Amino acid sequence: MQRSENPGPGIPMTGRIAILELKKTVGEPDLAARRSAEEALAALGPDVVPEIASALREAPQTMRWYLARAIARMGIPAFEPVLEAIRSSDDPEVRRYLTASIAAMGEATIPLLVRLLVDDDVAVRGAAALALCRIGGPAMPALKEASEGDDPLLRNSAGLVLFRMGEEGILTLLSEDEE
Repeated sequence: MQRSENPGPGIPMTGRIAILELKKTVGEPDLAARRSAEEALAALGPDVVPEIASALREAPQTMRWYLARAIARMGIPAFEPVLEAIRSSDDPEVRRYLTASIAAMGEATIPLLVRLLVDDDVAVRGAAALALCRIGGPAMPALKEASEGDDPLLRNSAGLVLFRMGEEGILTLLSEDEE
């Protein structure tokens, strides 16, 4: 006998239940239902990030996309739990979706990501670099500043990220500040 995945009225939704509800709706043609399930998961907040990271490991690609979007909707409060999930995951696909969720949090993450370019954990450094590249143009001034700073490792890392951003990043790296 299968238990219902929906907890019913008056029973609080947990991360596991919200993930199961999202899984159930992903295959449905009703976009509003999928978005509603994603929003319900995001509303649970950063405490469910470890459960989402665990679900990312087994989820099909479409489901992974909705899980990452749910994390991104949580905003900056989910930043640290996502970093911990990146640190603890040995699955590059899981780390990729977690990184995408950080990048989708937007410009507010830029100062945090720039500092992570010199993190002790190589997976975190890579995630920070990829997220900054994905954020793109808005990250360039902070990367330019870091590329001119006192820390040689941060200077090098910021320069490499700007280089990876292509022509605009290279031009930013090579430009002289007009003061």
